Amino acid sequence: MTRCGDCIHFMAYGAQNTGVCTAIVDEDGIPKMTDLYADASECPKFTPQDRIRTRTSEFMSGDRHLRIARGFDEK
Repeated sequence: MTRCGDCIHFMAYGAQNTGVCTAIVDEDGIPKMTDLYADASECPKFTPQDRIRTRTSEFMSGDRHLRIARGFDEK
């Protein structure tokens, strides 16, 4: 299954399961709220990440691909 958390447009809120999809915005420019594990197989703007980092102590910076969440393995 393709998950929203595997997309480069998903931005998580810390260690929570929720975040926003920056590719899908409403008429006011507000990103769509989504779940980390939501099914993204029907999303037309899904773009997979090259790498998901799970060893967060080395990468505690402004890296937009940083995922502080359970359930994702190092690729």
